Amino acid sequence: MPIGVLGLGNLGGSIVKGLIKSGYPPDQIFVYDQDERKHKEFTSMGVHPSVSSGALLFLTEVIFMCVKPSDFEKAARNFSFVEDSKALVSFVGGVKLESLATKIHGKNVFRAMPNISSEVCESVIALASPKTADANVKKKVVELLSKIGDVYEVEDSQIDAFTSLSGSGVAFAAEMIKAFYEAGVLLGLSHDNAKKVAVKVFLGTSKLLSQYDFEEISKRVATPGGTTIEGLYVLEKTGVRGSIIEAIKAGAEKASKLSC
Repeated sequence: MPIGVLGLGNLGGSIVKGLIKSGYPPDQIFVYDQDERKHKEFTSMGVHPSVSSGALLFLTEVIFMCVKPSDFEKAARNFSFVEDSKALVSFVGGVKLESLATKIHGKNVFRAMPNISSEVCESVIALASPKTADANVKKKVVELLSKIGDVYEVEDSQIDAFTSLSGSGVAFAAEMIKAFYEAGVLLGLSHDNAKKVAVKVFLGTSKLLSQYDFEEISKRVATPGGTTIEGLYVLEKTGVRGSIIEAIKAGAEKASKLSC
């Protein structure tokens, strides 16, 4: 099935790379960016450049719109109508389903929010569907998105929360892992080992959390009077957990303010 990606910035680029990594045929991917210099990087991967954004409507069955919010109005003018057998999925931050429907007409105009972990097929993708969506077309969209991560079907009103928790969350998580890395260097580990250990700790913990709850893991590691409980005391005393929650809350509130 031919698919199109409009916009080859950080997000659009990560989606193309992730699709190829997942095994999706590059010759079934058509791309367009207003900065045509970006085409070169992706055509070297085997994808096809489109002569224009509007041409994607004729070349593909599903289009992923990955433009910046400031470029949405211009991009939407080239997609005023989407055929009933096709779908357009907007990844444009802040543009709600209701607003999409006023600019792009068609039964199958979806709103989604992934993150840049799409590049390694480990994204978290929130998908909001219009009530008019055709069941078979929606199934195709979900199957495509599932190639680059886990899909969560949500109400449009929940997208702002996902924007911060999973979209911005990649940057928040990177900062936390960076703190582990820097602590390792401070304690005498080499830069290379400190980074590898920090990343592995978070990876291993994530896998454990698929089997156990948060409290159980803490109890298994924190022996009475030991090193772990001493460190946990400092984290609690300095309000680290509360700061993380506030950061995610602030991101969601900002996303809500930007929504239209």
